[in-house]
Amino acid sequence: MKFIELERIANETLTCEYIVGKTENGQYVYIWSENEEIEKEIPQNLIDNPEGFRGAMVGAKAEIVEEIENCVGSFRYHGDELLQEAATEVVETLLAALE
Repeated sequence: MKFIELERIANETLTCEYIVGKTENGQYVYIWSENEEIEKEIPQNLIDNPEGFRGAMVGAKAEIVEEIENCVGSFRYHGDELLQEAATEVVETLLAALE
């Protein structure tokens, strides 16, 4: 599935790269990946089989925001200070791009 990237942020503490974007038909995209080279197209296996360190979601803006808040955002309240700061930076960056 092709998409237009709105924002990308990699974080070593969280060991992932995060991407938000939009499809041609106006749906929003959220991708999280540990070791994938993703440019303008989402590999179908990331959509079909999302996992903890690799996956993708396509949907309405509210669904994508909720997923980011639930997944990455949950680390803002758990773990050490470094993990909390990393999660806060990623969530704020991704959500700002969706505004």
